[in-house]
Amino acid sequence: MSYLALYRKWRPMVFKDVVEQEHVIKTLSNSVMTGRVAHAYLFCGTRGTGKTTTAKIFSRAVNCLDPVDGDPCNQCEICKGILNGSILDVIEIDAASNNSVDNVRDIRDEVVYTPSKAKYRVYIIDEVHMLSTGAFNALLKTLEEPPSHVIFILATTEPHKLPATILSRCQRFDFRRIPVDSITKRVEYIAKESGVKIQREASTLIAKLSDGALRDAISILDQCISLGKEELTYEDVLKITGIVKDTFVFEMVEYIINKQVEGILNHIDKLIMDGKSINQFVSDLIFYYRNLLICSTTKNPEEIIDVSEDAIKKMKKQCEKMETFELVTAIKELSSLEAALKWSTHPRILLETALIKLSEDSLNLKDSFIEDRVKSLEKKLSHLLSKGISIKEDSNSEKKGKKAKETSKSIDNTSKNADEKVSSNKKTAGSMKGLKVWEDILKDIKDSGRMALYTYLMDTKIVEIDDKFIGVVFGEGQSFAKMCLMKPENIEILETRLCECLGKEVRIKCIDEEEVVDNAQEEKDELIEKAQYIAKKCDASLNIIDE
Repeated sequence: MSYLALYRKWRPMVFKDVVEQEHVIKTLSNSVMTGRVAHAYLFCGTRGTGKTTTAKIFSRAVNCLDPVDGDPCNQCEICKGILNGSILDVIEIDAASNNSVDNVRDIRDEVVYTPSKAKYRVYIIDEVHMLSTGAFNALLKTLEEPPSHVIFILATTEPHKLPATILSRCQRFDFRRIPVDSITKRVEYIAKESGVKIQREASTLIAKLSDGALRDAISILDQCISLGKEELTYEDVLKITGIVKDTFVFEMVEYIINKQVEGILNHIDKLIMDGKSINQFVSDLIFYYRNLLICSTTKNPEEIIDVSEDAIKKMKKQCEKMETFELVTAIKELSSLEAALKWSTHPRILLETALIKLSEDSLNLKDSFIEDRVKSLEKKLSHLLSKGISIKEDSNSEKKGKKAKETSKSIDNTSKNADEKVSSNKKTAGSMKGLKVWEDILKDIKDSGRMALYTYLMDTKIVEIDDKFIGVVFGEGQSFAKMCLMKPENIEILETRLCECLGKEVRIKCIDEEEVVDNAQEEKDELIEKAQYIAKKCDASLNIIDE
């Protein structure tokens, strides 16, 4: 007999063997026991989570002559006939290769016939989202009101591609990604039953690489067992899958942080000479930066990141050398590289260029960020939120003569002008017109589909600094949103919208809320000091009243 792949050999035969999908199997087994079987089901979820397996178990369970607690017995004539393919009442269809209207018409013509031996004729349509629009329309009526002896089970990884008319006619079940711990236990069990020992580090690595898909994990295990070793180690899995050690990735990030171009190039050369996959390495590097970002932004990263305590400590130490925006930038740059590698004939050159650029840009980005921050702090806001100031001459000043009166009058005029200017700026910055313009701009950005930019701006307000500059004010805890807005492409979009709404050329400045108050108070104090200085020089007495 030819060799049977492990994922087929260990495919669950009853509901209780399906891993981590209790919410689905409990409902299905109960429906079998109570006889409340629907005419159409939709199984959704990522690959390798048990959709087709569950559909096959269910097809046997509803037809089984002697079901046990909702599970098929797998021993009766019907179960054995479905398993060995001698009973043709359970039909599996691959919608990817049978997606035309004619294929669906064949199904529509067949459903009128009663099953040959089983109670139900069951159609399992895999990857149903691949059906054409015409095929969906042809299936619609049959799916809505099939004969009582027909059950449809549709399986898909992309339910959003299905028409609403199809979704509304099915009972939907969403299959979850399988946790690392559950996959690890299953891998170790299958390895043991296959007569092979496997180290916990190796089984955990296989589970992580599978990305929540048990079938992928079993396929990797099958490949590792082919090495012919009695015990599988962490190193064996690394060799089979073509990935690198965590220490290799850690060292590469250290080189990038420290701008050690020679170390980066030597590490890439070692990667190539060891026959490792560049695409897989870039994917690992993205995932590592994601872990760094979590360490940088959360108090308890170990609750989210599934790595050793020692690895967490190393990542936290690396985070001290990097800003959050640098980690985000690195992830974006590497994601772009990952996409470009799929079409490149020179992946090594692309990798070298990207990592060297990343190491050079890390310092430049930081310098640019600090420079913009200093400029925004140095820029004084006009007297928003400040109070008007009036200055009155004391009655004793009449004794000071004509010169003192003229000086006092001059001070009054200066103060009055300042008051008018403050009031004017305050009115402009806080006017209802300004608020309405900002609301309209935010709505326009949201309606245009720029949800990321809208998210950065939704809790902000604007103030008019002067005729040429508009300040976008960020509140406490919005430093990340402010950093993201300061990207040139976002600034350009916002300035364009503001210019259109205000009817004049303006520039954007990103500022913190406390800067508005501080600068206004500073202007107020400065004006008072000047008034007092002039009064002192002219030997004039004055009272300052805060209105």
